[in-house]
This record gives sequence, C-alpha cells and structure tokens, in this order.
Amino acid sequence: MSLTYAIGDVHGRRDLLQALLEAIRTDAGDRRFRIIFLGDLIDRGPESRQCLDLAIATLEAHPGSRLILGNHEEFLLSFLNAAHDRETIMHRWLMNGGDETLRSYGFENIDDVDGAVRQLAIAHPGHVAALRAADWMVETDDHVFVHGGIDPNLALADQDPVTTRWIREKFLGFTGPLPKTVVHGHTITASALPELHANRIAIDTGAVNTGHLTCAVFDADAPPRFLATDDHGRNIEVGEVRPLDCR
Repeated sequence: MSLTYAIGDVHGRRDLLQALLEAIRTDAGDRRFRIIFLGDLIDRGPESRQCLDLAIATLEAHPGSRLILGNHEEFLLSFLNAAHDRETIMHRWLMNGGDETLRSYGFENIDDVDGAVRQLAIAHPGHVAALRAADWMVETDDHVFVHGGIDPNLALADQDPVTTRWIREKFLGFTGPLPKTVVHGHTITASALPELHANRIAIDTGAVNTGHLTCAVFDADAPPRFLATDDHGRNIEVGEVRPLDCR
C-alpha cells in the first residue's frame, strides 16, 4: 500500500484528531490508505480515552494501520504492569500529564491504586490490549517511523525500543546520514510547523497547546505532503501546510 498518513503527538486532543481523520478520508478519496500513529495519544489534553477510542477504531477500519507506543503510553503501561511501588510510578506519570488521562477514564482522586488498575483493565480491555500490542518501529523502503528518534550510532536492527521513545539531543543534533529517513514526533518543533531535515522529518507541532495536529502524507515516490489542524475554538480547520525546510 503506497498511501500512508503518519500522525504526530495528539496528547488528548480528541477534537483535533477527529477533524484530522475526517480530512484524511477526504484527502484519500477512493484510494486505500493506512495511518501510522506515532504515539503520545494520551496525557496533558482532556480526552485521552476518547483519542484511544478513535485510534483503535481507525486501526480496525484501515488494514495495515499501526500504533507506535509513545513515552506517555509507556507511563500508562508501567502503571498497569507494576508489580510493586505502583504509587511512585503513578506519581511520576501524574507529573507528566497523567492526571488528565485518569480524569478521561472517570478517576478524579485515586485512593486505591491497585483497585484503579483493576477497574481500568476490566472497563477498557481493548485499550490495554492495543497498547500492549503496539509497535515501537515501522519500516518502509525509504522511511522508518518511530516516536522519538533512533540512536544514530546503531543500525536499525540494533535499536532499543525504549531509546526510540525517549531519545532527544543525541538524535536531534545528529546531521549525518541515517539508514533511512526517520519520521518522528516526541519533540515539539520550534516553528510549530512540520520540519524537513536532511535525515529526518519532525511532525510534533505541539497540538495540545498550539492547536496544530500534523500528519505527513507519503504517496509512492512523491515528496511528502503535510496536513494540519488549525484550532479556532469550535471551528477546527484542516488544510495542507508548507513545512519548514531545515536541510
């Protein structure tokens, strides 16, 4: 399948994600397509649960679509998977926007941490299963899709999944060639626009604060295009945007 849409960090902005998904369907027309979510669907914004609902429905509706685990989904999975010291893990998550995610699941205050985990697993097994089954890297002939980046000193086969979710300076500051062009989110672009670099394409445009949720469009050998939301309150517009060329 040649037509692929890669969506950057959503962070609980269900309104922006819904508008962008509708625009993608219009953009694709009658053609088959797939969507790659680059992770960080949750935290910080108000509707994380609803974002996961939309993402899972999209994965089911469009075969070949993929969900990549972001570092914020890693926070949630660590909370769910913890065998001990779960309160410490939860505190770290809450410090990074997890409180908004828990509110979206109906939790205002958690007195019984283990009970909250059991309730989440019982009430939302599809969410838990989707996160546990999520990818950490998706490769095509010319591109590699990850959440945060790759270690520029390692071959793709030797990359560590945790590193690809968390890496910043070592990757962002590297200007040499990489095995493939890396498409990533995780670090908000300074321009709040998608950015083209010689070895990477950055599409985290700070949706939760800027209202700009961006996707990159890959269609065979054509140069990538970019669609982004523009949030005007109740009116969310989606249009093609010109990336900042940093090459």
